[in-house]
Amino acid sequence: MRILAVVYCFPPLQFPAALCYLKLVLGLRANGAEVEILTIDPLSFLSPSPGLNDPSCCQIVPADLVQHKIWSLETNRSVRVLKQLFGTTTLGMRFFEPKKREWTFPAFRYLRRLDLRRYDIVLTCSQPHVNHLIGLELKKKTGLPWIAYFSDPWSRNPYTQFPNQRVAEYHRSLETRVLENANRVLFTSKEMLHLAERDNGAVLRGKTAVLPHSFVPEWYGPRPEPGAKSAPIYILHTGHFYGPRSPAPFLRALGRLHRRQSLFGRIQIDSYGSFPDEDRETLTNEHLEQVFRVHPVIPYLDSLALMRRHDALLLVDAKLTKTSESVFLPSKLVDYLGSGTPVMAVTPVPGCTARVVSETGGVVCNIEDERTIEEALLHLLEVGCLPSPEPAAVRPYEHKEVSERLLSIMAELASGGPSAL
Repeated sequence: MRILAVVYCFPPLQFPAALCYLKLVLGLRANGAEVEILTIDPLSFLSPSPGLNDPSCCQIVPADLVQHKIWSLETNRSVRVLKQLFGTTTLGMRFFEPKKREWTFPAFRYLRRLDLRRYDIVLTCSQPHVNHLIGLELKKKTGLPWIAYFSDPWSRNPYTQFPNQRVAEYHRSLETRVLENANRVLFTSKEMLHLAERDNGAVLRGKTAVLPHSFVPEWYGPRPEPGAKSAPIYILHTGHFYGPRSPAPFLRALGRLHRRQSLFGRIQIDSYGSFPDEDRETLTNEHLEQVFRVHPVIPYLDSLALMRRHDALLLVDAKLTKTSESVFLPSKLVDYLGSGTPVMAVTPVPGCTARVVSETGGVVCNIEDERTIEEALLHLLEVGCLPSPEPAAVRPYEHKEVSERLLSIMAELASGGPSAL
């Protein structure tokens, strides 16, 4: 089977989505599929911050992988000015919404020159959601079976702030067209699927499935030989804190515990990634600089190796806003699970992260109840360790197994089976 995967970002761009798509491609290839990707030229990527290019990731990209690289218009100065001036007008939305739409126009020109008859199926992955508009166009032009894969909700994302109601309605109309025309719609969690079905149950009936993020076991390297355990207990956090995802609930609990009993030399937490200035002030005010240390972002493979050299891994989600449960499956959590190192999650309860961490044997702390964070840290200090992930519960997230499930869906669609429209 030959697959055209529309992914937008791909290594060496160091984004969670880029690594997720690479794992999916590797798993599909390992299961015998031929995969080509449509992506942007990384030199044309408009980066929101420095340090998001990781050349070391290129070593895990197959040399023979066909990459159709598109020079995105997002860095063009004139385009950026027009977007700022007219991006949310009725006409401007058709050129600049959804996010990153600028790359689709040169992508369409490129695809017109490509022999699309050689593909059996089209896979579009978001983020960004605009990738699905390419799938919509390909479906209309070629009639090829099309799978739309969502790692985040679109118009109902509880953390998305649209500039105005007109833009929000435009996004909803585009999303509806995608959901109506895709042959199959996949989500990374059952919670996200349920959220989508609340507004689009009739449209989605009979063509949905859950396909989680995955990990590649070989990327972590060997686990260090066990030695005599001594203080401190080393805890690792990887990834960025930004927007609604804040370390504040964890830091408040850590600070209270530190005031009651000194944590110097007993716990050391290292966080690699962006960190808000106001939370750096908290570290100073609470005298936590030597307990919770902040570092710049590091290459992805280095972060995986670090996971196996720590006693526990920390994940902090965003608080709930407009939903009754968290629907997001962080790709970082799946990377954590693949390392085999114990996981402590500070997350909304109920929610996808809470469910997955509980199912795999980790520790869940309700982000709305900071006492649970203190209690988990106290327990860790008392016993010196947390439970490791259960191998049987983690296995369904291994990249070959995840991609095997995707390939079975694709095979059914390509053969005109019951999943086809």
